[in-house]
Amino acid sequence: MKSSRFILCAMALLAACDGSSSNKPNDNVSDNTFDGKAVPVVTDNTILEPNPTPAPAVEVKLESQLPIVPATTVPIPTPLPEIGKQFETSPTGIAYPKLATLYPGRNGPVVEDGMILPWLSKRAPLKSAVKVLTDMDTDGDGQKDKIALRIVQPAEVTEGLKTPVIVRPSIYYEDSTYETDSRGPFLGEAQYLRMGFTIVYADSLGSNQSDGCPSIMDGTEREAMADVVRWLVNDPNVKGMDASGRAILAPWSTGHVAMEGVSYGATLATMAAATGVAGLEAIVPVAGISNAYDYFQRYNGVQIGDVVDLNGYAGEYTSAIRKTACSANKKKLDQGVDDLTFAYNDFWKERNTLLLVNNIKAATLIAHGQSDNNVKTKNSVQLYDTLFEMKKPVQLWLHSRDHDDPAWQKEWQKQILLWYSRYLFGVNNGVEKQDTYVREIPAGDLIAGNLIMPDRDDTSDTLIAHCSASAHSPRDCIPAGELLVKEPAWPKTDVVPYYLLRDSTAKLLLTVNATEGNTKIPVRFNAYGNSGAFGTAPLENATRFAGTIRVKINASYLAGVPNLKATLFIDGARVTWGWANPSFYKGLEKEEIINEGENYPLVLEMMPRDFTVLPGSKISVFIEGAYHPRRGGAKETTLDLSQTTLEMPVVKRAIPSTVMMLN
Repeated sequence: MKSSRFILCAMALLAACDGSSSNKPNDNVSDNTFDGKAVPVVTDNTILEPNPTPAPAVEVKLESQLPIVPATTVPIPTPLPEIGKQFETSPTGIAYPKLATLYPGRNGPVVEDGMILPWLSKRAPLKSAVKVLTDMDTDGDGQKDKIALRIVQPAEVTEGLKTPVIVRPSIYYEDSTYETDSRGPFLGEAQYLRMGFTIVYADSLGSNQSDGCPSIMDGTEREAMADVVRWLVNDPNVKGMDASGRAILAPWSTGHVAMEGVSYGATLATMAAATGVAGLEAIVPVAGISNAYDYFQRYNGVQIGDVVDLNGYAGEYTSAIRKTACSANKKKLDQGVDDLTFAYNDFWKERNTLLLVNNIKAATLIAHGQSDNNVKTKNSVQLYDTLFEMKKPVQLWLHSRDHDDPAWQKEWQKQILLWYSRYLFGVNNGVEKQDTYVREIPAGDLIAGNLIMPDRDDTSDTLIAHCSASAHSPRDCIPAGELLVKEPAWPKTDVVPYYLLRDSTAKLLLTVNATEGNTKIPVRFNAYGNSGAFGTAPLENATRFAGTIRVKINASYLAGVPNLKATLFIDGARVTWGWANPSFYKGLEKEEIINEGENYPLVLEMMPRDFTVLPGSKISVFIEGAYHPRRGGAKETTLDLSQTTLEMPVVKRAIPSTVMMLN
């Protein structure tokens, strides 16, 4: 992928946040996991008498998914020609130069169907390096930290061409293949150059060629990336310099900047936008982190083992020559994370970008894979929810695959170009009136979240040969029959309670009928056991579920308090799951004392999904004990079925504006 992702995206599966570990779902919370296997049937559940003295109800306050604002009807866009004159100023208040003036003495770019098409030569690009001086000294050496940029531009810049800028920030550029092969530009570097963009590869603080130390999603990292934008818009308060220390300006810049990236690159883009920096007109975060607490070994007060811890992550991606200088910074991170209780403390609040969303001026084009077991879908869905609620320009593409952009979707490629044409060139293409939610529906009866792994070398059923590259995730192969559905917004849902019950034979039931079974007989399981599978009868009608599935649990514990995990299956295929720490039943900021044998309420949230269950299929859920690093696991957990329900977000009525076949 050195020139274009229209043909092939060959990415390395990297470690930690931007890399992925394995293609197989992986959660190392306990030794008793069920990754994609059939739901276990438990036949030896002990039947207990009801607890004669249940604890009084306690008000439950959780930091949860932000509320979804009901959407008004969005006008369905017509095919996208240029629908009016070029905008005069950008959403951040900077004037757009007229298209005809971008290349003095030559014709300006061609606009077709609302998009800037390739219009420049294929001459070898200009390449240069600049370091941007920040106001911070994160390594304590008495020198202000500098952020390293590698700049690639159309050759026509030497002849007076002015260009908007696409910045690709990352913490991973010490890997020499990352810049162009592993996570290259979404439309390809060469394609961007032909369209008249400058591309800037920016090293995050402390990584690769930049000074300082990684502090991971705090204010210093936000401001460092914002300083890159300030230099690109020729802010006189931010200085750039070449290798000899000579001052460098960016007179070729139009003052309109976008940031794009996958994983931590996406995270940095959102962080920069959260400063409100002028000139950052658009961001395209794919599988990014919006709240550090919801990624770095944290999920509802639980330490999860399928991702790296924050302080370890900072150490791993500190450039090799800076590790000694950053030892004090590493110690500070070690002290802040609170690996004793896993509480949501001030350290984590500083790294919650959602708290700063009101500052965002950049139009935000988000993508995330429902089968991403690295950065959880919660991160993108809650960012979309918050921006949508605040009526900011946003669009969410929820595709069905892994930790990557949906490169196989040609509509996605087109959307990026529409986005940049509108916000970087000022083309009035009507993109603001488009639907804000796009979802991919897997072929046939496959359920997003646990897709069958296609044969990497079989391209007979693929839209493009996207799965044939040996380094690429086979989840990105396209079986025949995929659909792409556009909707005005995330659909409205009704919360439908499913009751966890027993029938007269002690079989475990999952039903919308509260009187169908017996709630008086609790379910007990020990340290690393599970409740058994509560299952529905075959569904009579196709039912779509969209959003966060919650399990409201009432339970007591003997001799220790475990973490709890709940997993939802469709016909034995794992679709979504989540964890909760009972000690945070009142909220994530403070652990509560749990008395042995007393009942406590708990709300366990699973990762957001959007999927349809077809007639004849069955839904099942089970709850299991999960390891706690300090407390281990309880000898016994007892579920009070009279106060334990599964809350499913059922879509009342979909309002699709467009349905397209992907191949």
